Amino acid sequence: MSATTTPARGVRLTQAAELYHSDGYTWAIEQADALRRRDFAAIDWDNVIEEIEDVGRREKNHWRGCCARILEHLLKIEHYREATHEVLRHWVSEIKDFREEMADDIINNPGLQGEYETMLKSAWQKGRNYARRRLAEYDESNGISTFKQARLERDQTLPEQCPYRLEDVTAFDLQRDRDPDEDVWPSGVARVLNDRLGADYPVLPDRDRGRSTGWSR
Repeated sequence: MSATTTPARGVRLTQAAELYHSDGYTWAIEQADALRRRDFAAIDWDNVIEEIEDVGRREKNHWRGCCARILEHLLKIEHYREATHEVLRHWVSEIKDFREEMADDIINNPGLQGEYETMLKSAWQKGRNYARRRLAEYDESNGISTFKQARLERDQTLPEQCPYRLEDVTAFDLQRDRDPDEDVWPSGVARVLNDRLGADYPVLPDRDRGRSTGWSR
């Protein structure tokens, strides 16, 4: 029997795997110590690999979660005409905060740039669902219709596909910017903010929507 399949090693790995589920903190300390000692026979490889992969997933999920919230607010700005100036300003402020967090994610994990398309696609579905629910709640609270009816109506009026360019959502290019550009907004959103808040955000002509502007990925 080879050294890699001895009963003693099998017991150690079983104990390590059990510790992973019962006391993750102690498991991590012991596994880190085994790695430092290069005691590869003591490494709980399956769970170590899973934890390393989780690091990447957490970074991706954080960016995607922030993006979903931005998309939710962008849709609410465009589709909730009853929003007060105070509410609109609050949504704008939250979008800027989420953009800062997303920019930090990309600065600290530039490899995420290769995942932009899949992350945006996933974020869009979540953001649209968030917006549909919140808009239906607004309609219900204003006595326009029941929540169920409002949610169905909002589902029919909100776009099925994301109408926003990625660069207008993130307002950040790692190769160009130190921070997200506060003047960058999707055209429809910029029009609402300009009309309702007296802002002066640039509005991209409709014919240019969906066309890249030299933004790197």
